[in-house]
Amino acid sequence: MVLTLSAAAAVIGAEAVVRRKVNAAPAETWPRPIHGRVELRRAHNYGLVGSRLEEKPKVVMTWQTVANLAAISGAILVNTAMPCSVLTRLGMGLITGGALANLIERYRSGCVTDYLHGVGMPVELLNRRIWNLADMAIFNGSVMAMIGLVL
Repeated sequence: MVLTLSAAAAVIGAEAVVRRKVNAAPAETWPRPIHGRVELRRAHNYGLVGSRLEEKPKVVMTWQTVANLAAISGAILVNTAMPCSVLTRLGMGLITGGALANLIERYRSGCVTDYLHGVGMPVELLNRRIWNLADMAIFNGSVMAMIGLVL
């Protein structure tokens, strides 16, 4: 349980620090190249992935709250009821931390700040979306948890 909670706390803390800096920077500093095919942008997402349902904030808040409860339940399950690998427990911590980081910001400001954008990536989806560290933690944690369950 310590590994899962530590991973979740690390994601929440890192995301809070980065979002604070992104939101404090003046508008004229965006976009900002950081490495070859990745640039920093600032976007406030009032909806779900890809700004879906942004015109329905109560639905978005409900959906995100339910998703968080599922992530927390999964994290508790892999740590108490099932014998799972370290990879699965770490993955569940990343998923839970990313989900909670986004939910905390949405409760505080009504939106989620996204800031990582792909430029000229071979996968077109990465060129159309703007992500944040919490989103990356959710994705990477999902992959890790699945690999851990298979192994």
